[in-house]
Amino acid sequence: MFEHLEEKEAVKTAALIETNGYRFYKLLADRTDNKEVKAVFRKLADDEKKHLKLIEMIFFPEAGLSEQLTEEELEIEDYLEREGRGDLFTRKINIDELVASIDTHDKAVRFALDTERHSVHFFNHFSVKASTEDGRRMYRELAEEEMSHVSQLEAMLGG
Repeated sequence: MFEHLEEKEAVKTAALIETNGYRFYKLLADRTDNKEVKAVFRKLADDEKKHLKLIEMIFFPEAGLSEQLTEEELEIEDYLEREGRGDLFTRKINIDELVASIDTHDKAVRFALDTERHSVHFFNHFSVKASTEDGRRMYRELAEEEMSHVSQLEAMLGG
């Protein structure tokens, strides 16, 4: 299915987005005492985990990748050089350091909103570029899911 290297890299990047998003939201949920915020972050973490499983089960084999990203593939790069960039979840990062640098709920939500918007853009871009209908459908579905995350996060900020 995925004959072009760009599509294989897109599948790996999509999995990395979901992995980083899961770790990010899980740590944020664990750190907060606010029950409403905790519930939203737990739901977002669960969604990211489901997205990752979809990518791993359906698209990894077709892209010629192993069943799961290995820890080596997820080795952490130096986060401090990259803080504040919206494409954060598309790179290997140290989620623990990232979460430790976020000291308010508002900052966490704004940061998450920026990364979710970037994820929507990433998935929409590849929904157009994919060479198969299955690939286009997967990316459209992931973009829609990430857009629902944008809406949830915007609601947390009051607009």
